[in-house]
Amino acid sequence: MSAVGEQFDESKLWTGRRVHFVGIGGCGMSGLALVAAQLGATVSGSDTKRSIFFDSLHDTGLIELHLGHDTGNLPAAGEIVYSSAIRSDNVERAAANERGLTELHRSALLAQLTRMNRTIAVAGAHGKTTTAALLAYVLDQAGLQPTYIVGGLLRKPALHARAGAGRLLVIEADESDRSLLDYAVNIALITNVDLDHVGDAGGYESKDDVADVLARFAKGADLTVGSQQAADELGERLPELVTAVPARTANPTAFVLDDETYDLSLPGWHNAENAALVVRVARELGCSPEAIREALATFPGLARRFELRGHTTNGAKVFDDYAHHPTEVAAVLQAARSVTTGRVIAVFQPHLFSRTQQFTTEFAQSLTLADVTYLEPIYPAREDPAAWDHVSSLDIATALPGSGFHYATDRSALATDLATHTESGDAIVLVGAGDITLLAEQIVTG
Repeated sequence: MSAVGEQFDESKLWTGRRVHFVGIGGCGMSGLALVAAQLGATVSGSDTKRSIFFDSLHDTGLIELHLGHDTGNLPAAGEIVYSSAIRSDNVERAAANERGLTELHRSALLAQLTRMNRTIAVAGAHGKTTTAALLAYVLDQAGLQPTYIVGGLLRKPALHARAGAGRLLVIEADESDRSLLDYAVNIALITNVDLDHVGDAGGYESKDDVADVLARFAKGADLTVGSQQAADELGERLPELVTAVPARTANPTAFVLDDETYDLSLPGWHNAENAALVVRVARELGCSPEAIREALATFPGLARRFELRGHTTNGAKVFDDYAHHPTEVAAVLQAARSVTTGRVIAVFQPHLFSRTQQFTTEFAQSLTLADVTYLEPIYPAREDPAAWDHVSSLDIATALPGSGFHYATDRSALATDLATHTESGDAIVLVGAGDITLLAEQIVTG
């Protein structure tokens, strides 16, 4: 395999560079900003509200942060980095344009990093964040000191990005706006192929459309590793894909790959399937089976990825998960079933009206894996509720008549209900990419 950027002096790109991030609190933007600062750039950024990522940047003390968008936040000179969520009429972007400041989409800055390092990019509809974080952790524990940027905070050290001393870069390659096609990739991981982001900038129309983009993403890589599902979906588009298919063991948190047994700190067979991809790549990079095995068993996990937030006063476990696609919802509920002796109680907050409309029936089918399901109103994110008043969480309930789903419009009343009608052995799973995570603070005791 070729190594990228072996003779490149990164200080020439970063030292003295002035970069301002508009929307710095996003998971991708914040990680990129932190790595830029650690590499020597002077970095500032703004966002309309705090987030766990915004707060993690604040705790590092490396970045000048502003709450709210204002022209006064802009540097006198330098570059402006923005994400797809920040429109061109944003007050800071508009002012930067008037002043002649250079603008870069987030993916363009990330693409610069990929060209300077031997880049391992994780793509796929589901599992990108956990897989990329697990890979970065394994490589780091094996002494390779990678740079990494992932979309979820590692519970320890509560960061999701770092500039490492090695020449390896681990990133998520997000297909939502097709920006993954801009990256220079040495090793590609493809967790799975599924349809999502129908209403986003990527404008996907079918699973075949997604498969075409993922195949183009991996075509130039020296090595592509993927799941069996990814291989089946990509077929002749990517015949060079190497599969890593784990075998089950009697232990639900262990798997076998190539006659080696690995214990995994994460429940759920979907995590074992993704960990097998990590093992294959880590071996390719020279990590010993012993180092890989120890890292998989000690991986601390990510915030909002089947995160145990605590217990109710009655002893029910409360888990928090970012799942927002039917496939992901099913996987997290199956994982919950594997770690509880009681009922699985799902509280689902759909994310985006367009996604809810696209997958109404699929969401309903996934949620039947829980014993009890509460549906919260849709979290609109970037969509205008007034334009989507014909779509509701109730659509999910009516998609399967007799499903017995409960519609919960009052979160305080829901918290009381959950605290009162659960017991030790039950698992309450908060599911969704919106602010459903805040419910945990209302129902967890101590």
